[in-house]
Amino acid sequence: MFPIEKAPNKTLSKIEEDLKKNDLGKARDRLHGLIATYPNELELRRKLGDIYYSLKYPSMAGRYWYLEQSKTPEMEHACIEFEKSMGNNPFQIVRALKFKGDKEIVKDLKFGGNFSPVHKKVTEKLLEEPDDSVFDKLLVVGCLTVLVGTILFAVLGMYSFVEWLM
Repeated sequence: MFPIEKAPNKTLSKIEEDLKKNDLGKARDRLHGLIATYPNELELRRKLGDIYYSLKYPSMAGRYWYLEQSKTPEMEHACIEFEKSMGNNPFQIVRALKFKGDKEIVKDLKFGGNFSPVHKKVTEKLLEEPDDSVFDKLLVVGCLTVLVGTILFAVLGMYSFVEWLM
């Protein structure tokens, strides 16, 4: 079993059963769900990285092993593959990691000296406070515009209908 504190034991045991049956796809899907629900449990990310590595997707494995403190040579290679797949761009790497957990966890991680120069920049970006992007603001304004327009057309339509009846 995993040494995971908060995740439900029932789901973890189902993942273990899936792994014993060699149903890696189902185990992968369950782990994705658990990671979304328990983002602070880095052990879940490590296990998902193991599954992706078994499925012969090293860059995806690197994505989930990226926050692992003590990396094996396979993990380091997979993380480098992941960085390459993201064009060594720290912004894209941070977005792809989709880490929604507590920033203190990343701050407390002590990475070994054998990580890439991009890794340090990514760690700094993970610790930054997210700022509202222009896209987010435009999305809100667009939704409000559609809502106001819908209400306006509904009111005008009702007015026109009442006028037509009279």
